[in-house]
This record gives sequence, C-alpha cells and structure tokens, in this order.
Amino acid sequence: MKKVYQAELLLESSCRLGEGPVWCSSTNAIYWVDIEGRTINWYCLNTQVHHLSAISKRIGMVALTNTPYKVLLGLQGSLCWYDVKTSYLELWKPMETHLVYNRCNDGQIDPQGRLWVGTMQIENQRNEGNLYCISPTGEQIHLLSKLGISNGMAWSQDGQYFFFIDSLKRNIRRFEINEQNALILTKEKVVYQSRNRDELPDGMCIDTEGNLWVAFWGGFRVACIDSKTGEELAEIKLPVPNVTSCNWIGPDFNELVITTAREGLDERELLTYPMSGHIFRCKVEAQGIETRRFAI
Repeated sequence: MKKVYQAELLLESSCRLGEGPVWCSSTNAIYWVDIEGRTINWYCLNTQVHHLSAISKRIGMVALTNTPYKVLLGLQGSLCWYDVKTSYLELWKPMETHLVYNRCNDGQIDPQGRLWVGTMQIENQRNEGNLYCISPTGEQIHLLSKLGISNGMAWSQDGQYFFFIDSLKRNIRRFEINEQNALILTKEKVVYQSRNRDELPDGMCIDTEGNLWVAFWGGFRVACIDSKTGEELAEIKLPVPNVTSCNWIGPDFNELVITTAREGLDERELLTYPMSGHIFRCKVEAQGIETRRFAI
C-alpha cells in the first residue's frame, strides 16, 4: 500500500516560479531560485530569516560551491558566480549565446563534482534544449539535444546510472554512464511513464535506496518512485497544484524541502490555492543524500 504524507508550510515566499532547492549543511540555509521573479533566495533555518536578491535575468538553477556563501547560478545566456554576502555577480562562462531564446533550467552536481545543466527554449518550449556536463575547469561536454523542458537529474549510488526528466515527455529516463574514452550516455531506458495528462514530472532527488522523489507540476504532489520498476511507493500531498522540485535537508537527511509556483495559475486558481509559490517541508521514512558542491 502506498504511503501518503502531508507537506507542511515552511515559508510564505509567494514565488512566481520557485525551483531548484539546495541545502547548505555548514550554514543550515536553504537556497532556491524564483525563475520568473528573477531572484536568488536563501532561508536560514536557525534564524528563520528569508533573504532574496534580484538578478537582471531569469535564473534557472543554483549550485553550492566549496567556498562559503559563494554559489553558482545558471542564467539566461551564462553561468555566474554569486556572493550572497556582497551581492557581487561575476560571469564565469557564457551559455548558448547563439540561442538567444534559450536559458539554463535545472542543474545538479554529479558524484565527480561536475555541473550537469540543462537548457530550454523560453517562449514556446520547442525541442531546442540541451544537456551539458561542465567540469570545475570549464571543460564542457554536450550530452543530449532536442530537449523540451530539461528538468530533474539524479545518479545511482554506484555511479553507473543517470536519471533524467524532460518534462514534455512525461517520463523518467535512465542512461548508463560510459566514461571509458569520453563521457557519453548510453542504453537509454524509460523507467517511469506518467499516465496522468494533467501533470508533468519536474525536479527530483534520489534517496540511499535508489528511489526517486519527483515533484509533479499540476499534480499537487511529490511521488517516491522505484527507479527499477517504476512503481509509486509513496506520495507527499501539497495544497497547491504546481509543485516544482524537492531536495534533502536536515542532519539526518530524512526531510524534503519542496518548492512550488504561482506561474500558470489564473486569478481564480490563485484564490483557490493561495499557498502557491510557498516553500514546504516534509519528513519521510527514507534517507537522502547531502547536496554536492561544485569545486572551485
């Protein structure tokens, strides 16, 4: 029988499009982005203070680094370093400057400390997105192309498999990672296919058992999915439709922080679901993995 949890409100943030939460264990702070609100946000769990800074471009992702208070942001057209103490934004690497309507979307750090970041076309979500792996020295490898909405990413504990969501395909794909000569993704397999036309799989994370915790846009939920069988093992219910991403927080890594969005809802729907865009949390019977850092 599927286990059902209820998420609790953590913060009234009212994000237009909250996404990509990561937890910094050394400062006990959660970072996330508001893509359409164009802000980088961080919330200190010790002081319960919410900070945000405006950025001139859409921000698709935030990644922790091994330098305190310095994060890596994926913007429209670039990757930039950002110091949350001084608000100093520094260009690190241009991204798809020849594709002016593309922007960075989800990004994660792999077990080797490299950034994997996807892009997407912002206007009509045509299949013009790409997936890249970028080393700390800036070496860039092109892994996938013709993506609609590049989203959730996760790696198996043994590093053999990469799990990936292109939301417009409504599925989760598993690839075998081959680095014998150069990094390539092989042996593609669909491990989960959504049958519900009202929802799209979005961001995700993985637990120590290899189960995927997946946020569903339009689905009012996060689902725990067996990465081998595709079976839904558990579900976290939320009081808002557009659930965007989730990640592990806390010293025991048995709690998820969950981002949501107001985007895509009309005035009537916003009145019906007034907590849309807020940040939620939920303790579950699973153990997650600490957010990895980009080495600089």
